[in-house]
Amino acid sequence: MTQTQGDNPHAEPVPRDLSRRRWWSWLGGLVLLSVIVANHAEYHFRCQRLQAAGGPVVAVRQEGGVLAGHNTIGIDEARAAAGGFLRFSTLAEWEYDPKTPSPCPPDVQARSGRDVACMGFMYPLEPGAAIKTFFLLRTTQTCCYGPRPQYNQYLLVEMKAPVKFERLRPVLVRGRFVADPQPDQGFIYRLEGQSCTRAGDDEPDANPAASARKAGLTLFQFAWLAAAGGTDGKTVPPDLAAVDGKRVVVSGYFLDRTEGTSPRILIGKDWWDGVSKGVRPTSATALAAYVRAVGDVPPLWKDRGIMTGVLRVEPDPGRWAETGIVSLRDAVRGVPGVLDARVRLDGGPFLEVWHEALLLAAFMFLVLRPRRRTVASSETP
Repeated sequence: MTQTQGDNPHAEPVPRDLSRRRWWSWLGGLVLLSVIVANHAEYHFRCQRLQAAGGPVVAVRQEGGVLAGHNTIGIDEARAAAGGFLRFSTLAEWEYDPKTPSPCPPDVQARSGRDVACMGFMYPLEPGAAIKTFFLLRTTQTCCYGPRPQYNQYLLVEMKAPVKFERLRPVLVRGRFVADPQPDQGFIYRLEGQSCTRAGDDEPDANPAASARKAGLTLFQFAWLAAAGGTDGKTVPPDLAAVDGKRVVVSGYFLDRTEGTSPRILIGKDWWDGVSKGVRPTSATALAAYVRAVGDVPPLWKDRGIMTGVLRVEPDPGRWAETGIVSLRDAVRGVPGVLDARVRLDGGPFLEVWHEALLLAAFMFLVLRPRRRTVASSETP
């Protein structure tokens, strides 16, 4: 059966399934457009709420393509605030060579002499817990064994007063930026620092034992795991059996993070860099924590902290090598009611650009793919 367009007797008949297909295409397009608009609108208002809460808002990502033996994190400048924010991508425009100096690019020169804000990681140029002079870099790749950065990859920061040195936590430095090439002194950019603010923490520094007592919870002891390992994997120690199924507080090093639909964190008794330095974790020195939500995953720069959750003991010693002796379920950062999570992170939109592009490509494929048209047969008189 066919339907005609308008009242024109010469119009070609349009199959009903084709008309229905066009209707669903329009509806699907509107739904997809609504999802994309809502995704960006939610992210816009979320950024406004984070900025209104005070403190720097920063997105930190795991860096790829680094030297073996180094776990590097860096500032994701694609999500940095606009306005007076100075980006390292702008600094990189000046490919300075001391042998054949080139003029300063207009974008960089336009910011020279102005007050700016720059987010990065500290590389100390003097000893001590409080320092006045340091390099500010976008990533943590430059360390004891890392490669030497190029002149356009860092700022020399000179603070008026000493500030606390942060090893892995990003800091927001505000001050007067100057393009001042002095390669013999090791820099071409400097920042006359006025203030230095560290990024939000997942919990304030506190005594885990005191926090657990205040909350009326048990503080987990890694010695219990060592005792289980000492039984040759045959029995569950009484101390572990007593806290099975109960909420406990765990304090240790964050050794590994696995994100996704079921985020998991490996919490250990000893520090380990994930490759070769430190003490490699075992089932007798570490446990897996399955967090309640993605927002409870500690920031990448946070290498130690406190988490609270329900302790589950694996009753079958034969599975300890595979699943671990214990695990922490429904875990959250800090101690609820005592040390609440206070981190202010910009996690970006729920749908990244490549997600939106993939959805759009799938939609266009479904709409534009060729279909076999069925020609209605007519009876011969």
